[in-house]
Amino acid sequence: MDYEKQLNEFYSTLDYKPVSSNAAAIYGFLLNIASRVRWISEFKVANSVLMSKFNLSLSAVQRARAELINNNYITYRKRKESKRYFKIFNS
Repeated sequence: MDYEKQLNEFYSTLDYKPVSSNAAAIYGFLLNIASRVRWISEFKVANSVLMSKFNLSLSAVQRARAELINNNYITYRKRKESKRYFKIFNS
């Protein structure tokens, strides 16, 4: 997968699948992580990391995540012991 291509695809779809600025920022951050871990199928990011990185409350992170899920930009799976996994959809 190509980071630049994926990011361009995301921004081009915002016209018909819009998300909030918080969701867009989190998506960009998740996309960057996905690129750094060489596009493994799943990776984990703690809510606390997203909260501190973007100065958001837990509820704001949860709302942004729900937007990304509902618009099919990511999948999310909560695991035991509060481990959370994200996946960026391949274009």
